[in-house]
Amino acid sequence: MKKWRIAALAVLLAWVIPVAALANAAEPPSLIILVRGGPEDLKVSVRVTDVQTKQVKEKPLELARRPWTRYYQWYDVLTPWVLENWYHMGPEVNVELVAQGEGVDLVLPLENTPKSHAGYSRLVTLDLKKGVILPGEQPFWWVPLKIALRVLSTLLLEGAVFWLFGYREKGSWETFLFVNLLTQAGLNVFLMGQYLDSHGIFVMTLVFAEPVIFLLELVLFCVFIREKRKLVTAACTVVANLASLALGWKVMELFPL
Repeated sequence: MKKWRIAALAVLLAWVIPVAALANAAEPPSLIILVRGGPEDLKVSVRVTDVQTKQVKEKPLELARRPWTRYYQWYDVLTPWVLENWYHMGPEVNVELVAQGEGVDLVLPLENTPKSHAGYSRLVTLDLKKGVILPGEQPFWWVPLKIALRVLSTLLLEGAVFWLFGYREKGSWETFLFVNLLTQAGLNVFLMGQYLDSHGIFVMTLVFAEPVIFLLELVLFCVFIREKRKLVTAACTVVANLASLALGWKVMELFPL
C-alpha cells in the first residue's frame, strides 16, 4: 500500500509542478558538395530562381575543410511551405549550383535537392576540371582509401597500447591483428550502410557502435590470448579501446568524412 501512495504522490507532483525541457534536434536534411583541388578562394552557393517571376535568391554554402578535401554544406529543404515563406517564391523553381573563384566560374543545374526529411542527406562530388556534378564520392578509390586510413590509425593506436602492456608472443599479435581486422571490417560494413554525410552523424554512429566492438574484443582477447593473465588482457583491451575513443575523435577530424 505504501508503494501505491508514493506512486500517486509522484504522479501528482509531475502534474502540478511545471517543468521546462530543452532538446537538441538532429541536423536538418542536407546536401554535401565534395570538392578536391581548385583555388583557395573558391566559393560555392545555391541559386534558386522562381520560374514565373524570375526572382533570384542565392545562398552561400558553409565550408568544412579536411585534408585533400573541402565540403560545402547546404542545410535546407525545398518544400512548398519553405519556398513560399522563406524564399517568397512559387512552387516551380530552378535550382543551380554556383562555384566561383580564381579560374573557376561554373553555374550547374542542381538535381535531387532535399525536398523533405526522407533521404536525409545527400552527397555529390563537384568536378571542377570537367565542370560536372557527380553522384556520391568520386573517384571510385576514395571510399577504400578512407576505410584504409581509419583501420590503419586504429591498428597503430591500439597496437601501441598492446605493446606497452608487454605482449611479445607471435600468437598474441596474430590474435590481435585478426580480431581488430574482424571488428573493423564489421564496423565499416555497418558505417557504409548509414547516412554519414556529415562529421557529426559519423561520430554519433561510432558512439553507438563502439560498445559492441569493445565487448566483442574483450571476449575474444580473453579467450584466445594466453600470454598473460585474463585480468591483464581485459585491462589492456579496456585501455586500448578508451585510447581509441579519446584520441580517435581528434584523429578523425584530420580525415575526410
